[in-house]
Amino acid sequence: MVETYRTEPLDYEKVFDNLVEGISKYVKKNNIKTLVLGISGGIDSTVTAALCHTAIEKNMQNVVLAGFSLPCSTNQSDEVNAASLAGKEFCTTFDEINLQKPFEVMRDFCKNTIQQVDDTPISKGNIKARLRMITLYDIASRTKGIVMDTDNLTEHFLGFWTIHGDDGDFNPIGGLWKHEVYGLAKWMKENVYKDSKALEASVALIPTDGNGVKAGGDLAQIAPGKTYDDVDEILHAWVGLDSRIKKDVVESDYQHGVFKQLCEKHGKDTVEMVIQRSIRSEFKRRQRPFIIDPFKGTILEKNGNIF
Repeated sequence: MVETYRTEPLDYEKVFDNLVEGISKYVKKNNIKTLVLGISGGIDSTVTAALCHTAIEKNMQNVVLAGFSLPCSTNQSDEVNAASLAGKEFCTTFDEINLQKPFEVMRDFCKNTIQQVDDTPISKGNIKARLRMITLYDIASRTKGIVMDTDNLTEHFLGFWTIHGDDGDFNPIGGLWKHEVYGLAKWMKENVYKDSKALEASVALIPTDGNGVKAGGDLAQIAPGKTYDDVDEILHAWVGLDSRIKKDVVESDYQHGVFKQLCEKHGKDTVEMVIQRSIRSEFKRRQRPFIIDPFKGTILEKNGNIF
């Protein structure tokens, strides 16, 4: 299983080299011709694009990185602009495909299947996410390609993704916490892509799901008023615990062990919100795509074994 516990800050140069090498190994071993990537303009898809671009430039010039921006009306202009920067800077080919009309058709169709039950912001957001994935998988099937996954460890342990809407075939950054994705982006900007407007824009962008579920970005849904460093500190303490200890933490009202200090630092409401979101989303983590171990560069299967 990929290592989630950190005892010291990451060596981002080593992580970068391992992820690039892991992409190259996986693509070559499976004779993949096209890497299909949905680009939101956010930090995760931009970093994934940059990693794939580096792998192609170094080791597999015959492979195509096909980037696609797939906006609906709920995508803000700064997100669409950042996606365009990333696509044009890192991808072999890049296109924007507006999904607003297909979304409206599918939304109305779904509403009519159970007319006595209203739709919700989350249900509409799920339709958008799944339409994006339908589009990407169709392109991959016609180009001998795979769909790149861009979720990170923080999203993984919070269940902050849509099943069949965000999970792709292969995930280069799946072994990194969200704050580490930011750290890797900043390292790449300083050391590899010094003139990158795409990395600069993605770091500055407020993270959102692009679905218009809630104003204020992703953190407004996860832990209002907090940062990803805060959220990751709580998750980091939580995810590796034995299930019996997790039960003790919850039953103690989060006053067990280090969680008492975390409550004092971040507030009990925040700690409870993060942990409860992780607990409620456990069912979503039982089937995930391949990821790269950022410390070894090895490919891990869904059950944690080396591929």
